[in-house]
Amino acid sequence: MAKYMAQFKYSLDSVKGMVAKPQNRRAAAEKIFAAAGGKLEEMYYCFGEFDGFAIIDFPSNVDAASAVLAVGSSGAFSDIQTTVLIDMDESVEAMEKAHSIVGSYTPPAG
Repeated sequence: MAKYMAQFKYSLDSVKGMVAKPQNRRAAAEKIFAAAGGKLEEMYYCFGEFDGFAIIDFPSNVDAASAVLAVGSSGAFSDIQTTVLIDMDESVEAMEKAHSIVGSYTPPAG
């Protein structure tokens, strides 16, 4: 399974709702990710550009995209940004492959 980081900003209505009725949103996140074949690994709130982020395992990009689209269509978020995460072993494998093919690319000439 591949790992993804989903960063999110709640809509104004969602923030109002959580302030009026404080609630742990982890169970709701786990439910939608599981419905798409994924598993929520971690979920945090944070300061800064985004209100929070989640680390999720999904079998495929299609599964990840389906969950993000379903959540996004709810209107509960004003922004969602999803990033594919690559572990260190895969990173080294990519570096090795890049090393073997680097001579195949011709940069633009001016």
